[in-house]
Amino acid sequence: MTITRLRTPFPSLTSDNFVARGSAGHVFAISRDVIFKCPTKFDHPAPSQEEEMEDSIEKMENEKAIYKILMEHRHPNIVHGILCVSEGIFMERLERTLQSRINQSDTLPVSLDTQCRWIQQSTNAIVWLEDLGYVHGDLRPANILLDASENIKLADFDSTVKQGQRLLVASEPFCKLNEDYELDLAGPTSEQFALGSLFYTIRFGHEPYHDLEASTRVWKLIKNEFPATSYDDVSGDIIRGCWCSEYSSIGELQEAIRNRLCGHPWKTERKWESVNQWRSLLLLAECLTFLAKESMRADNAMYWKGWKNVLIAIVAMTVAVSLAVSGMF
Repeated sequence: MTITRLRTPFPSLTSDNFVARGSAGHVFAISRDVIFKCPTKFDHPAPSQEEEMEDSIEKMENEKAIYKILMEHRHPNIVHGILCVSEGIFMERLERTLQSRINQSDTLPVSLDTQCRWIQQSTNAIVWLEDLGYVHGDLRPANILLDASENIKLADFDSTVKQGQRLLVASEPFCKLNEDYELDLAGPTSEQFALGSLFYTIRFGHEPYHDLEASTRVWKLIKNEFPATSYDDVSGDIIRGCWCSEYSSIGELQEAIRNRLCGHPWKTERKWESVNQWRSLLLLAECLTFLAKESMRADNAMYWKGWKNVLIAIVAMTVAVSLAVSGMF
């Protein structure tokens, strides 16, 4: 009897390394600092699983393409992509999702300062994408991560598209459908609607219309019947403005948020860039060392390829140490 099994991307990875599963694939822990995201693949798949595999591979290729761009244009509020390989993506490992933190807010309250910081940081990340010509396309708390200091790190770019293209997913209540239940084109209108629902969730601790059936909730949003926000004197008018598409760009929304919350837009700083460069090299060295070990474990014929990765890792670590010694951060 043929048994269907989940195929891991590398020989050393087992169920003990499994972290999470999503529509785009699986996530495995490599170390305390690194995870690996890969498409879903099965040995001896059933017909329905073959379709799932194809969809997962397509989404992963899209996400890899976006990460390659983001690795050339890094931002402190976007998850740090380390290395893209044929099997998937190495990226930094973070503490938790924003969704899981909000779910804890009844027992572990979120301060107003933290809420305002989350609103600003999530907007900064979306503006960064906008300036690159892209739209995240699936902005919601489950796709946002938090680091140890509870700073926002935008993640999950498998549904990211260029501005003007059709959106790929409908994650209500973070997107608005038309009366024919069709998705909008990707752009400032779609993205600020998602941000409005995100801000609402951050401020009130639950999604808009969380107590309604999904079908009722979707129809209310289609008909522009939004939850009351007037009693939120911090961001209520901004949330409603996002739902009503009052901002011509996310950059304009960012300016409104900065003026209201007395924050500051993210600016490139030499210190952040230097620290990021140092950390990037260390994480890259760790990933290359892992790949070298996997190459040697999988096939003796790849022995020299494995050692090549080790040598590259050593060079990366040497450069990182040199940066530290030279006092660049």
